[in-house]
Amino acid sequence: MAVEEGVFDIIVVGAGSAGCVVAGRLSENPALSVALVDAGGKDHTRITRIPAAVLRTMGHPRYDWRFKTEPDPTRNNRVDQIARGRVLGGSSAINGLIFVRGTKQDFDEWEALGNKGWSWQDVLPLFRRMENFESSANDSRGGLGSQPVSLPSYKHGLTDAFIASAAAAGIPYNSDYNGPSQEGIGIVQGIIRRGVRVSAFDAYIAPNLKRSNLHVLPHRRAASILFEGRKAVGIEVEKAGTRSIIRARRGVVVSLGSFNSPQLLMLSGIGDPTELSAHGISVRQSAPRVGKDLRDHTGFRLVVEVDTPTANNQAHGINVPRYLTQWLLSGKGPVGAASAEAVAFFRSRPEVERPDLQLTLFPYASDFSADGRALLPNRAMTSIGINLNYPKSHASRVELRSADPFSPPKISYRLFDDEDDLESLTDGLAIARNIIAHNDYGRHVIDRSSYPDGKAGRDADRDFVRANSRGFMHPVGSCRMGDDAAAPVAPSLEVKGMENLWVADASVFPNHISGNINATVMMIGEKAAELIRGKL
Repeated sequence: MAVEEGVFDIIVVGAGSAGCVVAGRLSENPALSVALVDAGGKDHTRITRIPAAVLRTMGHPRYDWRFKTEPDPTRNNRVDQIARGRVLGGSSAINGLIFVRGTKQDFDEWEALGNKGWSWQDVLPLFRRMENFESSANDSRGGLGSQPVSLPSYKHGLTDAFIASAAAAGIPYNSDYNGPSQEGIGIVQGIIRRGVRVSAFDAYIAPNLKRSNLHVLPHRRAASILFEGRKAVGIEVEKAGTRSIIRARRGVVVSLGSFNSPQLLMLSGIGDPTELSAHGISVRQSAPRVGKDLRDHTGFRLVVEVDTPTANNQAHGINVPRYLTQWLLSGKGPVGAASAEAVAFFRSRPEVERPDLQLTLFPYASDFSADGRALLPNRAMTSIGINLNYPKSHASRVELRSADPFSPPKISYRLFDDEDDLESLTDGLAIARNIIAHNDYGRHVIDRSSYPDGKAGRDADRDFVRANSRGFMHPVGSCRMGDDAAAPVAPSLEVKGMENLWVADASVFPNHISGNINATVMMIGEKAAELIRGKL
């Protein structure tokens, strides 16, 4: 028998990138009581605050849900492990800290797909309201928001050489890829303040915990949404083996991400009737596309050994206390930097309408243990990630594994369901190989034998790409919004057919954006708070 735990005006389920923003913004109204509920807890070790610790927290069961995909028949039955944050702040507490807003065309396309109010003109003020960028002296960036964004105080010795090689390969330098134009290569901007990671929880919730109307309820895993008729009136949760009910007077916001948001909706009877019935779940609302339309930024990494020490060397021996002391005293050095050094947006072929590929330079290269933990060989190595911006493959999906709410969702990727994606990434391999070979960077390369040299032809390149590609952990679209009948969520972020129930996270993306998704997910949190306030 579940016990009553409390009554609030709004319950936000999920203290991740969007949920923290929604709860923080809604609680600005002192007359509105807000409960932020999450299965994770506070990071008492504070290791997640250290930017370089991403290599320790990602894959660690204390901080990461470590979801695994089903074998993907389009990639030689490859199984991927996907990191998802298991602490307050969600994935913003363990991600690579890269801040990318997408492009004007991305959001204008969202509106063209039937999402009125989501054009670039509509969302730019939300991005500006959200961010506190240290170089914000223009009309496209924000300098007063809750989320710090900064350029690195540390730059690896080969970064400038790599940028010069990219320019020689036709990718020009861009001083602000979040500015008027995204195309080109530039220095990574990170969710960092003075060398410390600032997650969405750190930015929107922690500074406001003294608000009497803001209640953070950790270690509570949502089992189902509760309804009276078609109106959401609360949630059932479990904490340490005990079930309880949390009531909502005015609504429930689901912000559990692209895997768990569709899972919670389906567990609550909102989904494909055939699939729900197969698990013995009563159908409350027929919504066959819940869990469907999932996509990710498919890509691969090229590993090269270089003649200049990298994070691989810095993470071993006497270097560890040296660089950690530097960070503790000043917040500077490699420990306080984002996971990547530079990021580029470019076209796979000249005739492509807009940049369809992203390149990311990482000052390290890692192997992985059987349980997904990062292993850093003690050799000077860098890696170059190449991923699609706009995947055409939309056949991936999230399903229930069972009616047990604590069973992980079944994630079935079909990342090369559309062969055009494989072809575009194969073009990207050739471009990246050209950048690495150019003298500015290439003269520092000792070993590039981990990927094909191009002499065996395009078929060999294509085989390498198929075997080595994976999702870049930017899953979106599994509860996509739209005004078409198939979309489970309306442009207002309300679940269609239901009352007082919203979804606000990456699952509502109607199409993918160009670049890492954390900034856009936080923008969705800003938009959700605005839309919900308008309904209350």
